[in-house]
Amino acid sequence: MWPLSAGAAEETAAKAMISIDVPADYKWVLLALVGVFFANQYLVVGVMQARKKYGIKYPNLYAPPGHKNEEAFNCAQRAHQNTVETQALFLVELVIVGLFYPLFAATCGALYSVGRILYGYGYAKNGPDGRLIGSLISHLGDLPLQIAVFKLCYVAFKTW
Repeated sequence: MWPLSAGAAEETAAKAMISIDVPADYKWVLLALVGVFFANQYLVVGVMQARKKYGIKYPNLYAPPGHKNEEAFNCAQRAHQNTVETQALFLVELVIVGLFYPLFAATCGALYSVGRILYGYGYAKNGPDGRLIGSLISHLGDLPLQIAVFKLCYVAFKTW
């Protein structure tokens, strides 16, 4: 037995729906999403090249302990893995914040993408010490978005 009849379910769904107007500047958020894709692809290619260069075979995610190029390969892999670990939340924040503050969100997306590329490049070329500049730039993109999500939650609970 269904808890709600079809008519009651439709009425409940209609009351719960929220209409969202997508701002005209949202196109910049979409462009920022494309930038994140290309930043990730840059890191993927870096890992593929490092696998070939250092002879790290699948299914090993990292170089086997004691491999002569263990640190060099693992740095390239960690640059990509670290990005993957944080990317899902970043993308959700980018899309949501972009609905309300599209130019701000797109700018954060651009900073994040550039930062991730510099992070990966520096990590692969200079080891763990090479991450700093890229890390700082990418955090100039992701931290403001996180703060904006908190602000949106506050506004939603006060006004919706």
